[in-house]
Amino acid sequence: MLSNVRMMVCLAVCVAMVGRLEAQSRFAGADVRYGHVLCNNAESRAHINSSTYGFSVYIGNNYCGNDYWHTYWKNPSFGLELSYDYINNSVTGNKLGALFFIRPSVYKSQRLSLDVYLGLGLSYFSKIYHKTANPYNTYIGSHLNALINLGVQASYFVSEHFALTAAAKFSHSSNGQMFRPNFGLNFVQLEVGAEYYFDGYKHAVLPLAKPELKANSVNISFSPGVTQAKHTMEHYFASSLSVAYSRRFHPCFAYGVGYDFMYNGTIASTPWYTDSGLSDCFSQGVVANFECLWGRVALRVGLGAYIINGRHQRMPFYERAGLFYYMGHSQNQYIGVSIKAHAANAEFIEWTYGIAIR
Repeated sequence: MLSNVRMMVCLAVCVAMVGRLEAQSRFAGADVRYGHVLCNNAESRAHINSSTYGFSVYIGNNYCGNDYWHTYWKNPSFGLELSYDYINNSVTGNKLGALFFIRPSVYKSQRLSLDVYLGLGLSYFSKIYHKTANPYNTYIGSHLNALINLGVQASYFVSEHFALTAAAKFSHSSNGQMFRPNFGLNFVQLEVGAEYYFDGYKHAVLPLAKPELKANSVNISFSPGVTQAKHTMEHYFASSLSVAYSRRFHPCFAYGVGYDFMYNGTIASTPWYTDSGLSDCFSQGVVANFECLWGRVALRVGLGAYIINGRHQRMPFYERAGLFYYMGHSQNQYIGVSIKAHAANAEFIEWTYGIAIR
């Protein structure tokens, strides 16, 4: 129950992101979709190879004001989405989803908007792994999971207020090793739908000068998490303490490099590492970060290399990807959620609080 509450922090952060931004052009939409489960081996093709059918409803704001990031991202949209997917197999059950999405535009005209779609939230699956009742479901080990959606969307405006939409998306659900087994579940989906803009569609992008920036900062953050050991099935603490230099070379982009102090309590519990101890749970690494910003909202990705590694940490590299929200008048604090992974295989989910010293 405690782990499920922690998963809800992800969605709470997303709601805060929407709530703190002033509405510019409100809209509501709905779509229906068809998709397919992605299989990567013979076992998955035997048990979960199936079609998916679903629908979603959502609300959002299209930001078209006088801030530079509105202009640079061609009036991007932020919103909240609820979805349902019927999965045509007897193993994984069906899925409910709730997520926060960002839609930056790559092209806008009076009739057409072409957008990139980025979504982060929670998914709920009706069936999970059970060693006797559902032994083939090694993909979903908990009812509640993190949900990540990526895609592209085209909107054709038949009037100032009404648009027809079509989208292609990739959807990933995983609990980040909080509960095992957890290979995760991936879909590809095609969608068609419609949107209604209450304040009218704003396609014009205002020309603005770039604002002055406080370009350099030092970020200090702490990111706790929980992960489940594969063999003992007990839960252990995991965390990262990071110190990083960041340079915002553009109002909407930043890069940086940092040093991570990491801990994963599951390493000492692995049964064949009979000589492992507490010290093997600690590691350190250097990470390079890149950040895209939409006002106070930031998408950050990083690639790291271990410098000091526990003897039983097999991978030399690691990755991070997360969504963050900068708080305060000077935006010198941030909160967010991210995933630490090895070769795209999640190690644990992190909940981050950080301070930016400028």
